Amino acid sequence: PLYASPDQTAIRFTASRNLRNPGKIYSIAHYLLINEKYEGIHVFDNSSPAFPIPLGFLSMVGNTEIAIRNNVLYADHLTDLVALDVTDWNNIKEISRLKKEFFAQQLPPGDGRYFECADESKGIVIGWELVVLKNPKCFR
Repeated sequence: PLYASPDQTAIRFTASRNLRNPGKIYSIAHYLLINEKYEGIHVFDNSSPAFPIPLGFLSMVGNTEIAIRNNVLYADHLTDLVALDVTDWNNIKEISRLKKEFFAQQLPPGDGRYFECADESKGIVIGWELVVLKNPKCFR
């Protein structure tokens, strides 16, 4: 498992950046949201669909799913489901969080393999690295 500390995984709205590994696309009002798999969400002003304007990047480690309604963004963040008030993208507020609703990040992708068990004392699991292990204890 790859680990990070809580301060490294905080939700932040930062400067826009290039798409590298885009996932799902969501359109609401004049906004276009594009998921950057496992990293966060690109936010564009899509008032002119021929020329979308990048507004910023919502850093959310582990994010793959998004939905939005009434200026509330629902998204997975690591192992949690969060609801964020995005009325003002430069002043995002967390409304609620369901802890450990998404356990998938604690397990490596794929089935039928042994792996190193996650150790919460080392931090938050943010991904997995494929390596050769001696005497692994966990199986999926």
